[in-house]
Amino acid sequence: MVAEATGTRMVVLDPTSAPLPADAKLADRPDTLDGKVLGLLDNHKHNASSLLEAVQELLSQRYELAGVVRASKPDVSRPCPSEIIDELVESCDLVVTAIGD
Repeated sequence: MVAEATGTRMVVLDPTSAPLPADAKLADRPDTLDGKVLGLLDNHKHNASSLLEAVQELLSQRYELAGVVRASKPDVSRPCPSEIIDELVESCDLVVTAIGD
């Protein structure tokens, strides 16, 4: 919500996100990660990339991944752009996202 400002008026911004739909649910989990393409989404916070590198290393030791796709949000405080989400949906079987603090 944004209130327009002119002259001596103040602009008020609402930083909250829209709530998740009531019917939102978690995605089905695969039985194994063998042969799957792993997506890693960095939210652009400090240490997120390092955390995702560790996740990739651990998963690569346990499973025969078909590939890894790395992506990064341009701004930590904004939702992930739809182009990045679309790319991950199209090319990955699962996606891990992380914050780094």
